[in-house]
Amino acid sequence: MRRYIVLLLITGIVWAQTDLDKLVLKDGTTYFGELVSYSTKTVIFVSGGVQYSRPISMVERLVLEDGRVLIKNSLTLEEYQKLSTKEKAIYDANLYDLKHWAHYGPISTIIFWGCTHLYLEDGKKWWDSSPNFLRGSSAASLTIPYFVLNWKEKFTYPKSLTDDDDRLYYKKVYSIRLTGRKIKWIVGSTIGTGAIVGIFALIISYTGLNGLDFGGGGSNMGMGGYSGP
Repeated sequence: MRRYIVLLLITGIVWAQTDLDKLVLKDGTTYFGELVSYSTKTVIFVSGGVQYSRPISMVERLVLEDGRVLIKNSLTLEEYQKLSTKEKAIYDANLYDLKHWAHYGPISTIIFWGCTHLYLEDGKKWWDSSPNFLRGSSAASLTIPYFVLNWKEKFTYPKSLTDDDDRLYYKKVYSIRLTGRKIKWIVGSTIGTGAIVGIFALIISYTGLNGLDFGGGGSNMGMGGYSGP
């Protein structure tokens, strides 16, 4: 009788776990629970009421409760062929290297700064220029980096996809997933660049108030040279 009770408990646990997301690490550790979020760097997962954050390099597999495979490292060709069209598209889009998109923020900033600098030769401030020029400069700084970074991007269908409908569906899912990843890189890069520019501007402003002269090769902050803000 005790054997049957244990068997029923094990069966119930396994059955319940099929309705949960699954996170498997490369060391064999397995979590059943709910996916909170994941990116190209980190997976955040809740299991047993505890939230775990794991680097993507430690993750072997991440499977949702509906069977969709979001992450699967070390995927063999045989395993890849067994994936659905949607899973193949997501898997391939996740593998595409987008590190060069970290340059989006700096390139965008340089283009905007260059446009305003060329236009404002008479010493005006950029916010005093015409609205049309500002809109054009903003549009150029946002679109030019996108086309530059997309210049060498290549797209190919998996050889296993021969049906036209499957190819269209694959391309749609792949594009949505890849675009989502690009947006994350763009936002992160832009925020990072903005923070650096802001810190640099504060330093320039602070040193200017304190009489520092970078152009003259020296500092005016000698003994007693500080007059205070």
